[in-house]
Amino acid sequence: MKGYIEDITFLNEKAMKFGNEKVEAILVPSLGSNLLSLKYKHKDIELLRTPDSVEEYKKASILYGMPILFPPNRIEDGQFTYKGTSYKFPINEMEKSNHIHGFLHDMPWQVRKKEVNGKEIVINTEFSSSDFDLKGSFPQDITVNMSLSLMAETLEIQLEITNKGIEPFPWGAGYHTVFNFPFGPVSKWEDCRISLPVNKHWELNERSLPTGAIHETANTLEIQNGISLDGRQFDDLFGYDKERNPENECILTDQEAGIQVIYQGDQHFKFWVLFNQEGFVCPEPYTWVTNAPNLDLPAKLTGLRELCSGETVQLKTRLIVKDI
Repeated sequence: MKGYIEDITFLNEKAMKFGNEKVEAILVPSLGSNLLSLKYKHKDIELLRTPDSVEEYKKASILYGMPILFPPNRIEDGQFTYKGTSYKFPINEMEKSNHIHGFLHDMPWQVRKKEVNGKEIVINTEFSSSDFDLKGSFPQDITVNMSLSLMAETLEIQLEITNKGIEPFPWGAGYHTVFNFPFGPVSKWEDCRISLPVNKHWELNERSLPTGAIHETANTLEIQNGISLDGRQFDDLFGYDKERNPENECILTDQEAGIQVIYQGDQHFKFWVLFNQEGFVCPEPYTWVTNAPNLDLPAKLTGLRELCSGETVQLKTRLIVKDI
């Protein structure tokens, strides 16, 4: 099952197509290092929502592939202050006066490594704030390195965030992973289930920001065992508790297509957002809760963490595709 990497053009950008006998993917470094395609070759099924044209992608780039979120979700009024330093992001959700999803997903990244080691494919890309003028938004010097490793039907993703500056900064990261769901061309919603390892439900206000109220999830067992999205629409924020559910994984099952995707996050990812519309679903793993720096709640509860000068944090996720 020897792997391969090809340089291609995708959406008029330089891209890399890589894969093996089981899986083939497309990564576009210049578009936020977005994984814009993940195909299960065995059944010729595209697992991620992939744009058909540049125009389609530009209309809503966050709704394709696997955008990297830094910071994830919304920041109230686009700003917060931490230890005397102000962080100001553009208001890009005008009707709610929020900033949403950060700056990494639409910035160009550099390719640092691409190699095939027998059955393993390794691709490494990097974003460095020193290459751009971001001082107005994010005044700290930061490097984010992403490593992809594909072996058989398993894609491992490691995100490494490094503080290259002098002052500490608060950090939160996540992914806006957009699955083509149902997976199969003739599958129906009632044939599909999605499960999440969550047990807390964060109440949101009319601006989709946490009120601070946290409840036991009303349908915890149903969500943990797998729910149908037929006739249901979510844009909900959930908390994950490793004491109750040691496996931090979301499972998407399409019985008609005979496919299951297991989406795992490491213990940094303490929150999941579930968002769906017709034809796709986004299970979004986050390290901090929406609007964390502006919440008057303990950091242990919100997931807000600090990265000091010279420090690095590694976040790991994994996508596993299998027949059922």
